[in-house]
Amino acid sequence: MTGPSRGASPLIVDLDFTLLRTDSLWEQFTALFFRRPWDALCALCALATLGRGRAQFKARIVELVDLDPAALPYRQELVDYLKAQKAQGRRVHLATAADRRTAEAVAAHVGLFDTVEASDGAHNLKGQGKAERLAERFPSGFVYAGDHAADLKVWAGAEAIVLAGASPSVARRARALGKPIEAEFKGPRAGLKVWRKALRLHQWAKNILVFVPLLLAHRYRDLHADAMVAAAFVAMGLVASATYVINDLADLAADRRHAAKRRRPFAAGDLSIAQGAGAVACLFAAGFGLAAALSPALLLGLAAYTVLTLSYTFRLKRLALIDVATLGLLYTTRIVIGGLVAQVPLSVWLLTFSMFFFFSISLAKRYAEIFAMAAKARVGAIAGRGYRADDGPAVLALGVGATVASVLIVVIYLTDEAFPSKIYHHPNWLWAAPFLLMLWSSRVWLLAGRGEMDEDPVAFALRDRFSWALAVPLLLAFARAVIR
Repeated sequence: MTGPSRGASPLIVDLDFTLLRTDSLWEQFTALFFRRPWDALCALCALATLGRGRAQFKARIVELVDLDPAALPYRQELVDYLKAQKAQGRRVHLATAADRRTAEAVAAHVGLFDTVEASDGAHNLKGQGKAERLAERFPSGFVYAGDHAADLKVWAGAEAIVLAGASPSVARRARALGKPIEAEFKGPRAGLKVWRKALRLHQWAKNILVFVPLLLAHRYRDLHADAMVAAAFVAMGLVASATYVINDLADLAADRRHAAKRRRPFAAGDLSIAQGAGAVACLFAAGFGLAAALSPALLLGLAAYTVLTLSYTFRLKRLALIDVATLGLLYTTRIVIGGLVAQVPLSVWLLTFSMFFFFSISLAKRYAEIFAMAAKARVGAIAGRGYRADDGPAVLALGVGATVASVLIVVIYLTDEAFPSKIYHHPNWLWAAPFLLMLWSSRVWLLAGRGEMDEDPVAFALRDRFSWALAVPLLLAFARAVIR
């Protein structure tokens, strides 16, 4: 995009949601909250109860947590525009309500700004205060790039307007000022596709496990039990989505350094941290509210599931073997919740199989990560995990052993309980289960060994045609075993 030539009025640029696709204060506070929650809450309480100003609050947060400007999401089209303006000889300045130390760190990283105006711990440079400061600094006139309704007071005193990430309502009010629009950079709106990705709706498929006890107990014709388990499925999905958002907010910096995860909505700046916090509150309220209305057992199970999930997110996923054991327990918890809600006795065979089976496929994902690391001839630990590049043989042995154990549990169940109990009309059809299970698990390990298992095995199975080709005969065999 071309713009004013040499000699044009200086261009003043806002920081939060203008130059950046995020808010620097929210970034710092979120990082502090997940690293040192007590300090974050104390700082917030001081702002709310002691009457300390926002400028002092920002200064305190900056003292408690460092912000890496290189890890922030920038509005690249605006950065390119600023580079073009700078190349034409135009002076470019940064003016922000963020704390000066944050603003100067970002300015140093970008390397385009002639000067920096920012909050200083005593004065919050926003709205009218910023308008007065800029009018004093640039009496001959200036052009201002902003996004927020508070910037309307600044635009009112500017010669021209640059809109960068402004909402339609703010853009409409800015145009109503009658000033020239020098340039406009529209950010992507947070539509359903973005939210679907952020909430990981495809991961809800894992909650199908809540139907397993109902199916194996042959209670699928009980409409009340069906409805209760379906509601439990929804409640678990809502809570799971909340924990995924929490995980993404906690891992913002790490995700932005990851080749694939940097495209996640919060890491990329497609959704704001404030939107994420609001979504977490709404999802937890909806999920636990539904559980409380349905069943005390579901409420208790959901609470245990949430605690275990968050423990995994913040600590357990960094501990070798504990992480995969926790994942196996989380999958098994879904089955337990389904049994409690449907009031179906839980079989020790089913729970034991579940732990071994999901432990094994969780190890397959770790093995794929180790394989990828070894293929790149790297040594040391895998970032964020408790594994090293030379752990491959041990993980492979443990995973394959757990797979064999899970299949063996199915075989023993068939011979020692399913056949003698005569609960199946044609039990011989059930022999398809251990055979197909072993075939699927073996393929998972084969792909993991090739480095082709780059996602959660359950998510992989939902998109894999071969997995569906095995699932169909398995379901048909079960149906044939049950039907007279």
